Parts: sequence; C-alpha cells; structure tokens
Amino acid sequence: MAHAHGPQTAIGRAVEAFGSVSVSWDPGSAVSEVEAGGFPGIVGSDAKVAFLPASASDELGGGPDAIAEEIAREAGLGGTLVVLVGRELGAWSDDISESRLRKLVSEAQTGYRSVTPAGRAESLVRAVGQEPKPAGPPWGWLALGFGGLAVVLLVAAERRVRRA
Repeated sequence: MAHAHGPQTAIGRAVEAFGSVSVSWDPGSAVSEVEAGGFPGIVGSDAKVAFLPASASDELGGGPDAIAEEIAREAGLGGTLVVLVGRELGAWSDDISESRLRKLVSEAQTGYRSVTPAGRAESLVRAVGQEPKPAGPPWGWLALGFGGLAVVLLVAAERRVRRA
C-alpha cells in the first residue's frame, strides 16, 4: 500500500482540497487561478479536477494517470478525476473503462495542442461529462423479486404449519 502524501506536497494538498471542493488548484500549476476558478461551473457532479505543478511528478512515478489514481485513492473519491500535471493531462475513473479513458485523455492532449492547458483540461472534462454513466442497481426489480420470494416463503411456511 502506498504511503499518504503530506499536506506539504502538491498531491497531499489536492487530497485535502477534495474534502470540500470539486476543483483543486495549486499556485505552481500551468493554469491561472482565474482559469481554475471557472471550472466548478464546468465540472459535473461526478467529476473532480486537480491542477498540479509539474513537480508533482517528482512525488510519484508513473505520470499523470498514476497521480490521478493516487489522489483518488487517498481522497476516497468515486466518479472521475481529471488532473493537469504541469502541461500533461491524466485521469482516473471508476465510471469509465480504462481504455476509453486513455482514449479521451489522448484526444484532449494531442487534439488540442494549440489550446491552453486549461482549454485542454476543459475539453477532457466535457468529454468525460458526455460519457454514458453506468446503470445503477435496478431497485424496482430487486424489490419485486424480494417481495415475490417473501410470498413464496410465507406460503411454504403456512403449508408446513398446516401439515404439522
């Protein structure tokens, strides 16, 4: 198991921020505070965004995707996390398949080279928001099934009592 990142690290500050906000911004990131300030209006209810300095790569090997996974693990996040580490995008999700997420990150990173880092991050966040969400449990069918099972058990119990 990986160690927890302290609040003096960029990863640790992002983990701490996600306790109360959906967008974490580090002053050393490639995105200005003004640009990052517009992201809460872009981010949906399931996505989170972290703007980190390039030095965050020194805190954890594996690139932006590994950093996103580490932040999500430490913060106990669900849904999708988009990170911009320096000028490189990465993401982690428990809603979107790993291969699909890699494709979305690649498209945002390479398809918008002339766009600012904030613009590429916005492109990825919007693409993630358009992905179909996994279907939740079919509560109605489950309730109907358990109700039917209860009726069968009650009838069987009544017949057993009558025989005795």
